[in-house]
Amino acid sequence: MKNIRLRALTITDLPLTLKWHNQRDIIEMYAGHPFPVNEEMERKWYEKILTSNFPVTVFGIELIENNKLIGLTILRDINLINRSAETAIYIGDQNERSKGYSKEALKLTLNFAFNNLGLHRVFLSVREDNVAALGLYEKLGFIREGILRDSIYKNGKYISLIIMSILEEEFYG
Repeated sequence: MKNIRLRALTITDLPLTLKWHNQRDIIEMYAGHPFPVNEEMERKWYEKILTSNFPVTVFGIELIENNKLIGLTILRDINLINRSAETAIYIGDQNERSKGYSKEALKLTLNFAFNNLGLHRVFLSVREDNVAALGLYEKLGFIREGILRDSIYKNGKYISLIIMSILEEEFYG
């Protein structure tokens, strides 16, 4: 069932994504920096992503029924020579989580990566304690490739990152 679509972000989305980038749960589960983001930082990020498709492509995840933006999916470090990219995803709207939208959005992202960009491999990193995300990625066919031991330091403890990837033939297989 098709419930969501991917779309380009616009500057009018900035207040919503700024809110998401400052949500405690997103800061905690994402491997990025743990600092608050201000409007100027978010605006600079928008300037970067709105004016270039490479090496980063950011899609908004939008509900078809009401055009509501609920999250983001990203392809970054797109390498057209090696035909690979890294992906990341999150549902920023807490009321829209656990409804299957991440799975649907990631499938659309992978289809875009393999079909539109001609990539061969898409990889990601996920915190070892993010059990829900690990389960989702494995259901979609991602394979665990390795571990970056104690690579994140948050809240006084080290956390390892699991590196996973999926190849084009595994996705369409």
